[in-house]
Amino acid sequence: MQIEHQVLEWKSTWKDDHLREICAFANAQGGILCIGKDDHGRVTGVPESAARKLLENLPNKVRDVTGVQVDVNLHAEGDLYWVEVVVPAVSTPVSCRGEFYYRSGSVCQQLTGPALTHFLLEKTGAQWDSIPVDRVAPEELDSISFEIFQREALRNRRMSAEDFDISRRELLQRLELLDEQGRLKRAALLLFHPHPTRWFAGAFIKVGFFQNDAEILYDDTLEGSLFRQADQVIDLIYTKYMRAWISYDGITRVDRYPFPRTAIREAVFNAIIHSDYSSGVPIQIRVYDQKVVIYNQARIPMLWVQEGALDKHGSKAINPLIARAFYRAGHVESWGRGIKRIADACREYGTAPQSYRFTDSEVVTVFSNENSEPLHQPLFSERQLAIIAWLREHPASSRKAVAEGMGLSIAMLKREFDELTKLGAVVREGDKKSARWKILG
Repeated sequence: MQIEHQVLEWKSTWKDDHLREICAFANAQGGILCIGKDDHGRVTGVPESAARKLLENLPNKVRDVTGVQVDVNLHAEGDLYWVEVVVPAVSTPVSCRGEFYYRSGSVCQQLTGPALTHFLLEKTGAQWDSIPVDRVAPEELDSISFEIFQREALRNRRMSAEDFDISRRELLQRLELLDEQGRLKRAALLLFHPHPTRWFAGAFIKVGFFQNDAEILYDDTLEGSLFRQADQVIDLIYTKYMRAWISYDGITRVDRYPFPRTAIREAVFNAIIHSDYSSGVPIQIRVYDQKVVIYNQARIPMLWVQEGALDKHGSKAINPLIARAFYRAGHVESWGRGIKRIADACREYGTAPQSYRFTDSEVVTVFSNENSEPLHQPLFSERQLAIIAWLREHPASSRKAVAEGMGLSIAMLKREFDELTKLGAVVREGDKKSARWKILG
């Protein structure tokens, strides 16, 4: 059975409202509108006289209302007639009676607000983050943010020390963050201004720990420049919000977190780079016991099919100037490999790969081990836990008394005590006459 898709639409009869569908096709990839077919693509037909009238009148009507030149073809299947309207993709914005429409999947969407702004900018070759902002000087930008950028760019060898032996204005010019009149672009304010929320209300990150989807236990808000936020957010997640399993390799303590740091870092930085800062909605990171969910507003490329996200694809930055600065700092790659890198990191770490949910305006990245077996061995064995319990009840017991009371050999008990001491669980305090066992955790 055929289905409607990005470049195909069926209508049983012609209505002038269908001019919006033609406008949507023209603003996207082009497409074909079929008149005389049902929702399953079966020919239901239109009267021959009506079909020939459409063949004669539709090209002029479409041109007069939308400015688009279409091809109109008449087809016959048996004694049933249907009309095919072939709509080309148009490089300039197309409106239908003053309103703009865009074809997304099998849906004709009216563009309004930020979506319309971004559409018009892209059709004219401009990008949202390249628009200049008046009456803000480079001297108002945050020195610490520049220091973070320089530190990371040098550490990751994306820039050299000579690259920074220039003035701040020259550096901004090199990063293409000034326009021809020397005005700061939106990207410059987001990347380096200490208070970008003065212009972009959603330019911050909220992190919260959730008991369930409705109950939040505690949270933090990270504000300041995007470089400041990026410099703080991963450490905040791993020190305050994510609990590690502790084990020991000899006497070396090993902390293993539920998800690899490299994967979480890449996902969060992708959210920072690709967020729609015109939406007024901040990035939200929800941390659960076995799940991390990252929400960010984003304008999803219409050709991006979710099932192909892990395949090789070109890198299409929603905010190219922000993406370029993050690349210079060594925070991200620029070859469209971010999603695959996250999946590879999860696979190497032994956790489930990330998953995604897409809407027209939001990306939700999910890391989850909720349906997996526990990833880590308990810190103490059952025998060690039993020994700890015994010592709590009998803290003055000698090793011999513990061995006899628990039915263990002296040699076996010595091995367990040596391991518990390495783990920092127990210690023997006092002299021979008053010695007692102390539980340390």
